[in-house]
Parts: sequence; C-alpha cells; structure tokens
Amino acid sequence: MFSSKKYRQQIDNLGLDGMEIEVTSIKRAMAILDDLDDYEKVLIKIRYNIRSDVRSIRLEYMEKLQEMEESHQGLFGRKKSTDQIIKEKKAIIKDRNIKIAAYDIVENMVDDYLSQIADARRYIRGSIKKRVG
Repeated sequence: MFSSKKYRQQIDNLGLDGMEIEVTSIKRAMAILDDLDDYEKVLIKIRYNIRSDVRSIRLEYMEKLQEMEESHQGLFGRKKSTDQIIKEKKAIIKDRNIKIAAYDIVENMVDDYLSQIADARRYIRGSIKKRVG
C-alpha cells in the first residue's frame, strides 16, 4: 500500500501539469495521441491502486472497530462506559475518514487529468480531420 503522497508524486513525475499540445503536423499529432494513451494507462493504473488501498484502509478500520467492540474491558478489568466506547469509535472513524480523504483528493486529481486527456484527444482528432479533410 502506497501513501497518498507517493501517488501524488507519481502523478507529478508524469509531467502533465502545464503540458502544451501543439498540433503542427499530422505526424506530431499522432505522436501526442500516443503519449496521451500512455499517460492514460498510467493514470488508470494509479486510480485502480488508490481504490484498492482505500478498500484496505476501510477493512483495517472495520477490524479496529470490531476489536474495540469485543474488548469492552478498561483498565484493571473494569467495563468501559458507553460514553467511552462511543468516544473511541468516533476517534477511530475520524482517523479513517482523514486517511481516506487524502486518497480521495489524489483520485480526483487523476479523474481530472483523465478528463483533460479525453478533451485533448478530441481536439487533436478534430485538428487532424480539418487537415485531412
């Protein structure tokens, strides 16, 4: 499992931010389309991995909640109060939600880039059609 920062770094390493698309020739346009296909494959794989990691996080925290449910014992064998149990559950859920939110932000970045790639692909194909006729 990667951290959300690792995924963000992978996306940054692709160099998509500020990428300019200049369709000066059909050959250049075809090369750009190939590059966009490669970027898209990588982004789809990253999104798949993010979703897999989020599922793992959810399972991990479900197990933590279940363990907490099963151990109602406090210090010295005393039973925990209902308020204490609720407080602990809320803390676990809050921690889980914060962790998942970081992944959601990165997944939204991936979705945004995939959308931009689709738009760029349409633009390039339209440009090629204008040149070819």
